[in-house]
Amino acid sequence: MDLTSLGIVRKQGKLYTTSQYRDSVYGEDVRKSDGFYFREWEPKRSKVAAAILKRFDNLPFHRDSRILYLGASTGTTVSHLSDICNAGQIFAIEKAYDPFVKLLSLSQRRNNIYPILEDAGIPGRYRFFVERAEIIYQDVAQRNQVQIFNANAEAFPEAREALLILKIRAISSKGNEEDILKTETGKIEGFSTMQVINLNPYSKANYMLYLKRK
Repeated sequence: MDLTSLGIVRKQGKLYTTSQYRDSVYGEDVRKSDGFYFREWEPKRSKVAAAILKRFDNLPFHRDSRILYLGASTGTTVSHLSDICNAGQIFAIEKAYDPFVKLLSLSQRRNNIYPILEDAGIPGRYRFFVERAEIIYQDVAQRNQVQIFNANAEAFPEAREALLILKIRAISSKGNEEDILKTETGKIEGFSTMQVINLNPYSKANYMLYLKRK
């Protein structure tokens, strides 16, 4: 995939997203050139950036993508997806109040982020607020990560692609990492695993799975 078509720039080993906003969201470097702002996309703070630097080239995003984001936290990665999908919509689910406050503040400065204070494990509570999500992105640090994904995949059948972060040590603090990965991947329902990216060294014991609906 041509990353530049998504406004993603690789320069001197670093990633940047092209943005219409000049504000720094999480302390990242912001530069201006030719009338545009370029926000450094830090791989240790965002697993999508880490995956790109690990040669992940199946980014499912487009300028007008509608994304269901599970586990949005304070909005670090959300903000970069907001840059990329500047004509789309990002429905950002976060259940913890403190990070949600920062996510809400971010959404007030950007017109394509829709924050929802809810539990990602109970999609019935927010299904009717989400308009035809095309892509599911999940980064949830809970033991039942795959169960949460399956519940949302069933609730949003229009989603044809997904990026699922499997956080191995949130599932089990013991056991072989690769064995746990294989077991959990086998529990995914309705989607085929197209690519698995080990995010080490940027994010240890974490994997990004690129999935397509069967």
